[in-house]
Amino acid sequence: MKRILGLTAPFLAAAALMLAGPVTAHAANKVTCKQIRAELASGKSPADVEKELKISKKMVDHCNAKVASTKKHSSSSQGGTTH
Repeated sequence: MKRILGLTAPFLAAAALMLAGPVTAHAANKVTCKQIRAELASGKSPADVEKELKISKKMVDHCNAKVASTKKHSSSSQGGTTH
């Protein structure tokens, strides 16, 4: 029994590394909206941000829309009523 476990352990370890490899690579390349907004705020164009961060135009547009909707909601809630 020990011999079987001893022979299969390296294969199981290799399989675990192969499965974890793409996941960790994807996590390392994750770009947040905060990073995108910071790049845009520094004066870069959306096209420059796409190339530099290696993301799609859709992601940049999504983050811009998210910021616009947040500003829209915050300005409409500040109107308030007076008592």
